[in-house]
Parts: sequence; C-alpha cells; structure tokens
Amino acid sequence: MNPDAKTLVVVADGHRARLLEQPRIDGPLHDRPEWLAGLKEHHAHSRGPVPHEGDPHDRAEHAFVKDLAQRLEAIVRDHAIDDLILIAPPRALGHLRHELPNSLVGKVVGTDPHERVDATIMTLADVVHGARREG
Repeated sequence: MNPDAKTLVVVADGHRARLLEQPRIDGPLHDRPEWLAGLKEHHAHSRGPVPHEGDPHDRAEHAFVKDLAQRLEAIVRDHAIDDLILIAPPRALGHLRHELPNSLVGKVVGTDPHERVDATIMTLADVVHGARREG
C-alpha cells in the first residue's frame, strides 16, 4: 500500500453524486464539485417506456450512474488518481460497478453500500477509512 496514493471517493445515490479527493491515505477529504460540472440528473419521467428495461426509476438511476462512470475515467486520468472508493446504496453501487470502465476496475480499493451523499466530511472520512480497511 502506497501511503501517498491519491484517492477519489465517489459518493452517489443514483440521482446525485459527490466527488471527494484524498491526497494521501487517511489524509483530509476535499469536496470537488467542479469535477461534476455538467453532469445532469436523470429523472424517471425523462424517457418514454422501453420494453424489457425495468421500471422508470431503475432506468433513470442506471442512466445517471452510467454518465457518472464515464466521467470518472477522465477525472482519474486528468488528476492522476491512484485509488477509488465507491459509496452508494446497494442498487446504485451495483450499477456503478457494472458501468465502471475496465481501466478503473482495478483501482477500486473499497466500497460502502449505504446512502451517504449528504453525509458530513467527518462521517465520510470514517467511512473511507473503514472501506479501505475492509476492501
């Protein structure tokens, strides 16, 4: 484990996301809302019914997470990110893992299957520490 590894913490709920940068393991977390500029929310009513694709809420969540996953590839490249920690409720976490580009899969060092988009930095720091330890 490289103590100077730069980590991107992805906190999502299927409709909103938050990105935090951790410049070194167990270092401070910094919110990076500018990295999400232009990422749009998807709503259940944003598309007409499509046969065999599940309910509208699931489609909207999946579309949002797919857009987020594509954005992550550029962020990781542009900001020299070494590790990823994914925090999302179970269904959104599953979608995020599924949509994560192959180049990022090996960078995931921990996950937390809970809704934490509105959590404080202090709470997220504890969650990140735990997810890394369990990852």
